[in-house]
Amino acid sequence: MSMLPTGEIRKIARDGTQSTVAILGAGAPPRTLVGLATDAPGNVYALLNDIPATRGVWRISRHGVVTQLAALPGAAYLNAMAFDSRGNLYVTDSVLGTIYRLGVDGSITNWLTDPLLTAASTPCGPFPLGPLGANGIAFNARGDLFVSNTTMGAVISIPVRPDGSADAPAFFVPPNCGLKGIDGLAFDTQDNLYATVNLQNKIVRIDPSGSVDMIAAAPGDPLFFPTGLAFETGFGERKQIFITNAAPPFLGGTSGIVTLEVGVPGRPLP
Repeated sequence: MSMLPTGEIRKIARDGTQSTVAILGAGAPPRTLVGLATDAPGNVYALLNDIPATRGVWRISRHGVVTQLAALPGAAYLNAMAFDSRGNLYVTDSVLGTIYRLGVDGSITNWLTDPLLTAASTPCGPFPLGPLGANGIAFNARGDLFVSNTTMGAVISIPVRPDGSADAPAFFVPPNCGLKGIDGLAFDTQDNLYATVNLQNKIVRIDPSGSVDMIAAAPGDPLFFPTGLAFETGFGERKQIFITNAAPPFLGGTSGIVTLEVGVPGRPLP
């Protein structure tokens, strides 16, 4: 779990015990630590929006060694990331409408910038916490990339060509006021896509045809500005998603982690 203002990454054990894995950033908070990802060996990756010298992708090895993998001083707001099946890491920039790719060879490229990834206005009005375009990111079983657009309330699909380049992006779910505030994404093994909708305190499931179904919502469920989500990866326990409640003070609620049983296993880590 990442602590946005302090740059702290915490580990939460099954019994609820918390411990600090690393503290990233320089100078006084706020440091704006956001998205996290893990790989199959158990290394943790984090995105830091700090001073230009430390802004970028960081890795905390399973042995606790902290390394800055990629410096992205020109980024405006790094937000979420996902690995493809080849080990390349893709990172969203919610302000610039850009996806960066960190290659397995260490190269850093601007993989795609597109108007569909920007915080374009819609009839649903502006996002009250500021314009945010490309946000959550996940790969389906075929290897195509899906990205949430927070202000639009939409999901964008981006086919990936055999050479790894981006094909033309398109709406998988067009702008929808019911998805305004869409944030984190995760796929299950049947290519259903799960998403948090932070502003509306709900979780939705989107089937492979693009049909949206709400599966949890406040006040019946303990959701307070849900942001990230991830499937359990333990053997035999992959049908549960863990959801981050950001619960900003001005919106009320309690920050922390809540769980939801969805009945279908999540896609395994690449």
